[in-house]
Amino acid sequence: MTAPVELVRELLHYRDMRFGNYRDWGMVTAFVAGSSLALPILAPIALGGIVAYGIYAARQHFRRRQAIVGVELVPPSIPHGATVAFGIPRKFRATMASLFDDAPVLVEHAVIKNASGAVLVRRSDATPFLLEEAGGPPTLVAGVMRILPANMLVRRMRIERGDPRLARMGIPADLAIAGELEVASVVADGARLAVRGRREEEAIPELAFHRDGGRIAVMRGTIGAPVTVEDPRMVAVMLDAPRV
Repeated sequence: MTAPVELVRELLHYRDMRFGNYRDWGMVTAFVAGSSLALPILAPIALGGIVAYGIYAARQHFRRRQAIVGVELVPPSIPHGATVAFGIPRKFRATMASLFDDAPVLVEHAVIKNASGAVLVRRSDATPFLLEEAGGPPTLVAGVMRILPANMLVRRMRIERGDPRLARMGIPADLAIAGELEVASVVADGARLAVRGRREEEAIPELAFHRDGGRIAVMRGTIGAPVTVEDPRMVAVMLDAPRV
């Protein structure tokens, strides 16, 4: 516990000798507590140091557990000139496995929320699909998509750290994530949808045949302006359109 002042000052210039975390202060507290056996006058100081160190360590542990802060999910921006199409989703190229139960789906939006309902992790996956509209040619929906599951069927389950679904969402194994998993999915030949986005005509090679260039109306979402998949009943009410 004793050393020349010049030596102490020199040692404190080294990075690994600076007291910058609770482990260093814990070591100092242990030294003081051990010295109080020989010098009882140091016992009150050691006791106060132990209490302060315990409070500090508990606060640091709580901060590490709360390192991931939940956020409110902001509604996606609607691009200029976007229109709404109503129809039945049909398979175009392929489907993908659902995060919830590995069932074949076309679009899926998965969210993990904490106890207060804030979003911890979100992931959207989609594969291009055809929207078969009544009385007209289909529309190809492609690019970045997002489901707005306000009144659509959302499946929920409790998810804990180490769940294999977390790895499939791209979350590292050493990251402590737990909460309620909400999954909204769109399946082929399923319920009627409302799809909102800009509609432009494109030439799709898979649809080309002989002299037909394969031109078709396409709603293609981009980062920042995704195509949104919504409940047709809510959209019909908002547009003041008759329900079908």
